[in-house]
Amino acid sequence: MRGAWACAALAALVVAALSGGCTGGEEPTTVRDLSVEEAHALIEERGDDPSFVILDVRTRDEYVAGHIEGAINLDYYDPSFAAAVGALDPGDTYLVYCRSGVRSAAAIDIMVKKGFSDLYNLEGGTVAWTAAGYPLA
Repeated sequence: MRGAWACAALAALVVAALSGGCTGGEEPTTVRDLSVEEAHALIEERGDDPSFVILDVRTRDEYVAGHIEGAINLDYYDPSFAAAVGALDPGDTYLVYCRSGVRSAAAIDIMVKKGFSDLYNLEGGTVAWTAAGYPLA
């Protein structure tokens, strides 16, 4: 029986640490995957808010070929990507996207490790965005 309690206590500590409960009062990290429709609604709602950032993590060529209106570009494949992300405000809210959702998920992992707390991943990236009929600038 003691083993079950030890496992439960360890699980509670892991959950607390992952949710920010053991970080000395820091805000817990929120990472959500958003459908295209949810992402579009978030952009409509928060688009004029300076603390809301649309982050395109595709290559510069992909970005120039077409991007979500208002997005800034930091190339995930660039060796200085982690440093460039470190220059962003971790207190802002970020909607992160790429072509299909793979790079944006990896970028969000880096952002979480750097202390970012309010992150959204566009499921399906620009492929899903354009398939739903939304334009790229």
